[in-house]
Amino acid sequence: MGGMHMPRTGERDGYLVIDWSFAWDPSLADLLAVAPELVLGRRVAIVSCDSGAYPPSAAELEAGWCREGDVTLSAGVASIDCLPTPGFDEWYVFDDAPAVFPVRQHVNVFGFSVLAENDEARAFWEQVRQCRPRHVLGTGTPHMFVVTRDGGLFERLRNRELLEDTDD
Repeated sequence: MGGMHMPRTGERDGYLVIDWSFAWDPSLADLLAVAPELVLGRRVAIVSCDSGAYPPSAAELEAGWCREGDVTLSAGVASIDCLPTPGFDEWYVFDDAPAVFPVRQHVNVFGFSVLAENDEARAFWEQVRQCRPRHVLGTGTPHMFVVTRDGGLFERLRNRELLEDTDD
């Protein structure tokens, strides 16, 4: 599939970063299709879902999801299909319920990049330092990013072709 630029990579605050830039709005569904291990068995704090708060359903609440302000925390993720991926999503992935919840959305700022040197990126990294998630996953326009402390996962994703064209 065309329209993707080579990913930029970096390191900050003990995290490894991959930042892809696309000619269209990317989706975390594409990322999870090639790397479901990012979320399986973990809890996902959904800070942004389609540019806003994610309202959990009654069934999700019954299954152990919860709300903390505008942030929805999943129960342990058993399937990637249980997570909403409409675009303009920002997720903080934890092994268990976090002591400090992320509160601010960043992916809704046009052109937001975790590798930028601007006020928005500085606010993002301050939130990461406070919350200490295992990963942060996000999609906006035109960026999709993975921020992770897992060096092996970073290497696999950095060398993986995302959104490969599967049309025959």
